[in-house]
Amino acid sequence: MDQLRPAETLYAYERCRCAASARETSGGVGEGCGSRWPSVEVGARGVEASAWSADGLGDGDGSQGAAGCEVVDEEARDVTDRWEEYATGSRVEHFAWWCEEFLTQSIDQFAGEPLRLEPWQLEIMGEALATADGTGVAPHWRSAIIIVPRKNGKTTMLAAYALYRLFNDETQPEILLAAASDKQAGRLFDTCVQFIRRSPLLSDGVALREYVGEISRSDGGGKILRMASSADNLHGYSPSLVVADELHAWTKPSQRKAWAALTTAGGARVNTQVFTITTAGDANERESSILGRLLDRNEAVGELEKHDGLTISRNHDARTLIYNYAAPTKDPTDTAAMKLANPASWITEEYLARQASNPELTAEEVLQFHGCVWVAGSQAWIPAEWWNAAIDRDAEIPIGGRVTLGVDVGIVHDSTAVVMAHELEDGRVMIRAQIWTPRPGQNVDLTEIEDYVRRVNDDYHLAGVFYDPRFFERSAQVLDAEGIPVVTMPQNSATMADAYQAFYSMLGEGKIVHAGDDPDGLTAHCLSAAAVMTDRGWKVSKIRQRQRIDALVAGVMAVYGGVVQSETMIAPGFFSV
Repeated sequence: MDQLRPAETLYAYERCRCAASARETSGGVGEGCGSRWPSVEVGARGVEASAWSADGLGDGDGSQGAAGCEVVDEEARDVTDRWEEYATGSRVEHFAWWCEEFLTQSIDQFAGEPLRLEPWQLEIMGEALATADGTGVAPHWRSAIIIVPRKNGKTTMLAAYALYRLFNDETQPEILLAAASDKQAGRLFDTCVQFIRRSPLLSDGVALREYVGEISRSDGGGKILRMASSADNLHGYSPSLVVADELHAWTKPSQRKAWAALTTAGGARVNTQVFTITTAGDANERESSILGRLLDRNEAVGELEKHDGLTISRNHDARTLIYNYAAPTKDPTDTAAMKLANPASWITEEYLARQASNPELTAEEVLQFHGCVWVAGSQAWIPAEWWNAAIDRDAEIPIGGRVTLGVDVGIVHDSTAVVMAHELEDGRVMIRAQIWTPRPGQNVDLTEIEDYVRRVNDDYHLAGVFYDPRFFERSAQVLDAEGIPVVTMPQNSATMADAYQAFYSMLGEGKIVHAGDDPDGLTAHCLSAAAVMTDRGWKVSKIRQRQRIDALVAGVMAVYGGVVQSETMIAPGFFSV
């Protein structure tokens, strides 16, 4: 059996072997293929089949002796090469050929079939593999993100790209496979392993250490590593490629740190790249999530190309490319619109109709998972559209203006929030939050909260501090002794139920505004709340246990206390300390 050649010669070796076989079939010579290794030439169209020649094999136009392993078929060649407008070349034809030649699928109806990229995949990879200089190696895009619904072959394409870079990069590739969970990263790693096991050439060229999540080239020339999702274990690497799966799920603080560690680790390399494939996230977390921020920023400042069901944003300054597939509908039964976001040929309207009628899925889940539509969960209390419509970046709370504060304290697990409310001249209420988040093993220091209240009292006309007495009672007594008006608002009281109703109604009517520039603070808290209507009014809780809603609670108290209630008296149901 043929032994795997070093990564930089593998493609040339297979090309020559295939060309030699074709020449023998047609009466040609085909000798000497293994003795001299050809080099890559990069022209206007990237790595070309015609660039390869060895001992007279290949006549320079790509047709002679190469018909047995054509790089891409005619259908694929019809795909618009968008990268030609800005890049020196692209490795996509080589990548497509390599996948079909070396990678055999193992799942369901595709088991035993070579991995043939579809036109839409070639379209994306043509840009993702665009090169920035004449070497044909340096990537034009430092970060490439594909947002596409489930079951469109995301994990397969990620694994294929990781293996391609392992066997074809010449610069000691270090490829990190990362996901929001160890389980998801394990799936990606297992897909790589399955591809290797089904190829004798690839198997001979690597050492598998599955128990530690490592695939190493036998010549010591590079490796793939399955990464844990903990940021503590992600430092000390110098990746040539970071492959990230399901970025929409990277929402925990530890995952944010992990993302920061991964995306800054390749600073010592010139040709590093981050390649991400994910579905859309929850609209309630869009402004605070890594994916939502990247997407919104890229579409705000980058070059946009829009199609039905697809928006491509190219930020050449940041070298970030995003393909964002999203169904142009809010109706999951509109299968024609849903199909626009599902480019894979095997995703049919019949399949999408079955998913839409699945009783185990909500309409929101079908839209998010199978249409890549950013929708709020079915439990969300505040619609994301309301919150976004309430943004007013020009509104300000003037120094010396009348304000009220709402205070909700979390000592260990939850955060502590103080929200300021001020009624503007047009009758709308401006709210602004200050949030303290406890560190592991370190509780929130209540003296910091007290000092903040004192500063507000010095700078503004503080009409009252409305607070949840559970953890703030002692501090309230201290502030009251200093002459600062404080008012308790027990969370299970009828007054608090009225406050929630007032806040909800005012926000829906456009009477509450915010600056919209604190995605980790007020926005995240307000969009993380679920609520049910009871006989006593709204009962508000977290959508997910890991989320925080303390700033929402504080904002509800500040708005109710400062605007709904009289400026000069405390209404029944309040109790002054």
